[in-house]
Amino acid sequence: MPYEIVTASLDVNDKSGRIDVWFGPDMKTIVVSRRALLSVASPPRATEFRLLQYVETFCQIAARRLASTSGNTILITANDVRGWLCAWQSSPATVPMQAVRHRLHDAGSA
Repeated sequence: MPYEIVTASLDVNDKSGRIDVWFGPDMKTIVVSRRALLSVASPPRATEFRLLQYVETFCQIAARRLASTSGNTILITANDVRGWLCAWQSSPATVPMQAVRHRLHDAGSA
């Protein structure tokens, strides 16, 4: 489902993130738990930079949960992030990497 991010900020007191997003005509608030922020990348950090760095990831996780969520708030937990990481790591590469071999020329055969 297409979405449009309105705002993203970190609550300094509890180190959780808040993302306001338009999913179609509906405004939803995504709350990213501190543990989710710590789990999304290594080294673990619950910072505003980390929230902004992975804001698209959190929105994608929330978009998948829209059908099973009622209300205007979607909570993203460490378990959600772990599920996303497992799916991401097990998905095939979209662009296969091929080795490019260059032919070596002899200095004497020019």
